[in-house]
Amino acid sequence: MSGSTSSPGAGPGRSRVGWWWLLVAVLAIALVTALVAQPWAPVETEPSPTGTVTVTEPTVEPTTQSPSVPPPGSEAMFDGTTAQALFVTPAELVEDVPAAEPEVQPLITSGQLPWGLPAGSTVEPPECTVAVTVVATAPTWFDALMWGNDAMSFEQEVVLLPDPAAAREAFRALVTAVDACPEYSQVNPDIDGATWTAEPAIEGQGVYPSIVQEIVHFAEGSEVPGYRGHLLVGNTIVTWTAEALAPGEPDEARATLGDAASLSAMVQDRAQSAVGALG
Repeated sequence: MSGSTSSPGAGPGRSRVGWWWLLVAVLAIALVTALVAQPWAPVETEPSPTGTVTVTEPTVEPTTQSPSVPPPGSEAMFDGTTAQALFVTPAELVEDVPAAEPEVQPLITSGQLPWGLPAGSTVEPPECTVAVTVVATAPTWFDALMWGNDAMSFEQEVVLLPDPAAAREAFRALVTAVDACPEYSQVNPDIDGATWTAEPAIEGQGVYPSIVQEIVHFAEGSEVPGYRGHLLVGNTIVTWTAEALAPGEPDEARATLGDAASLSAMVQDRAQSAVGALG
């Protein structure tokens, strides 16, 4: 019968050689499987008296990860004097923002802009109010500056909270409001208001927690593209808005400001310098 008939030339000597190669192949497959299953484990082969291969795996000691270290300045305490160092300087704008060249002029000076909405002004929908005011109730201290020229404007606001814990809580509420408000309007009595549409916020890269988003500002019949960002440092929240005033398609105009990463980095660098100045 075909199941018991030996193939031609399959004598005893050939049969033993065939089984020896089969054993080597099985052991090689087992070794490769062990390497694939545990690629981190160094493997040593030692000859045994029986001629088989022994795989020895050293004990892997558990590793202990160090706890995360808060960024320098996360517990910084600013006051109305030291918080002024959080404002980006005109020289930094000219260096980092293409549209700021060759110079910028002050458009809003220190103490000129009060916190909050003008009398009678509201935000629609109401739950988006914090996206405009940054915090829900009057902060311990507030100031704003704006620099600009014919091609761009850069406004920055700093709100001071009682302590870093209060600032962290306010920042969480702000991020929640920003995420929930892709479009909102400021309604002003007897005058033209403004509407903002915003792309979803992305997390800024840097030492301090931050978000940044593309925005379009509609007011008085014009459409102005730009970026808006928020940064948490110590007991403050720093908000900035860069707008492209040059004519052109929104993406082309926005490109004259740089990009979200470069603008966010500029504000991050200024925050680190302010923290360093606290001593």
